[in-house]
Amino acid sequence: MAAQQTPLVGSWRLISAQSSIADGGKIQVSLMQNPKGYLILTPQGRMMTVATFGDRKKIYASQDDFRQLLTTMTAYTGRYRIEGSDFVTMVDVSWYEVWTGTEQRRHYKIEGDKLTIVSAPQPVGAGPQANAMVTVTLVWEREN
Repeated sequence: MAAQQTPLVGSWRLISAQSSIADGGKIQVSLMQNPKGYLILTPQGRMMTVATFGDRKKIYASQDDFRQLLTTMTAYTGRYRIEGSDFVTMVDVSWYEVWTGTEQRRHYKIEGDKLTIVSAPQPVGAGPQANAMVTVTLVWEREN
């Protein structure tokens, strides 16, 4: 479907965020605290998003503070296309450089002024759950 014909086009404000981590048959679900963010999808087929989670310090005083700022946000942009109930973004700029040059697939559902987006499972990639897979569910509200 051409971007200009999709009900996704517009500006959306983040109202809820949840992650699910599947690791060795166990699933750990956590609600991300204080989500803030916006998702913009243009009729020309460009998407941009930035989101933050948790209680973020305004000024960082240490490397740990700085690391916390980077791990409690997401931001990327690219051209998107619609495939059934998925939208797929070809990422050309990302805060997480591994995504740059890749396709990111998201399942979406619109109910009234609410947009629910569920990411495809992706590897956590580091730490004690390096082999686990994470799925993120975001709920957005259309801006008027």
